[in-house]
Amino acid sequence: MMSPKNIRIEDYDYSLPEEKIALYPLPERDSSKLLVYKNGQISETIFRNIADEIPKNALLVFNDTKVIHARIIARTSTGSRIEIFCLEPIDPVDVQLTFQQKSKCVWKCFVGGNRKWKGDGVLWVDEDVMVKRGKQIDDAWEIVFEWNRDLTFAEILDRIGKIPLPPYIHREVEGSDEDRYQTIFAKTKGSVAAPTASLHFTENVLKSLEAKGVETVTLTLHVGAGTFKPVTTETIGNHVMHDEKVIVSQECLQKIFKAKAKNRPIIPVGTTSLRSLESLYWLEPNEQYVSQWKPYESCELRGMGYGVSSKHTSHLAPRNLAPISFSTSLMITPGYKFQVATGIITNFHQPKSTLLLLISAMIGNDWRKIYDYALSHEFRFLSYGDSCLLLP
Repeated sequence: MMSPKNIRIEDYDYSLPEEKIALYPLPERDSSKLLVYKNGQISETIFRNIADEIPKNALLVFNDTKVIHARIIARTSTGSRIEIFCLEPIDPVDVQLTFQQKSKCVWKCFVGGNRKWKGDGVLWVDEDVMVKRGKQIDDAWEIVFEWNRDLTFAEILDRIGKIPLPPYIHREVEGSDEDRYQTIFAKTKGSVAAPTASLHFTENVLKSLEAKGVETVTLTLHVGAGTFKPVTTETIGNHVMHDEKVIVSQECLQKIFKAKAKNRPIIPVGTTSLRSLESLYWLEPNEQYVSQWKPYESCELRGMGYGVSSKHTSHLAPRNLAPISFSTSLMITPGYKFQVATGIITNFHQPKSTLLLLISAMIGNDWRKIYDYALSHEFRFLSYGDSCLLLP
């Protein structure tokens, strides 16, 4: 595999008019448009008909993460607005343990209006919750949360925080976002952004897939704010991918392994599910991290996959029921050879983004043909927009 580090991000740009960005979801989740790309040909339909387009022996892989109320507003003593955006826990470092804490926890956070926060002063979010600023961590800060109610931090966040809509949705959060910026199967709290390809699914769509014989399974990847981080370097070799936490159950592993062994289509729903699947391949037993460039620097390791190759299957034995938990910063670029995923269901992504690079890795330069079609046929873009099914 050739090194991708010299890829120019300018080659993955396109013009996205502001009016093409969906600010609200459609009234019905499954009424969005679906662009279908099969064998180089483009067609379109309505998302509720997606079962007609999915191979009947396919395995669909969903991300069941749940978006937290990560956006918090505090005020200084002079009334200045400070916006705190929770990124990842520091103490305790485990996401689920953090949510169970009472009285205190520490997070890595973005801080908007940071220069208005003088010294190390305490800010009050409300009468029960205060925040203190610690040391700077890259472009973020260590923030200590303390509260005087007998509540868990999960309950505190639900009370004081807001759903963190993406930065390109230029409006305030509304009540409907509480429901519509979550998938219908959101379960495990920890994301600061939704796995938006899954927002189109309804119970009726799932029933239509089941009736066709399509199998489904879930894993968890907690989406970080880095998913919106633009590539600001001329070539992607200098772009640093963010780490994200992945949790995969043994049930999920077994279904993936069996589907791969039978050469069945494995179709992740969203880029987060896809990165999780491909990271599993490169995760070696007893490791807990997949680095950004591992596939490109370790081609000789191809075939060492964790749970998806024939060389490492002992952990699939019924006696071992523990889920696999690890972090990944895997970057998928043109030139990458997919090891698990054979297609993807996804929304339309921002210009010059790592997500667009991933799409190009799967379908080559046809990404331009697809995006040109979507722009000229009234498709809605980004998180609350329409979707596409890519089966190269």
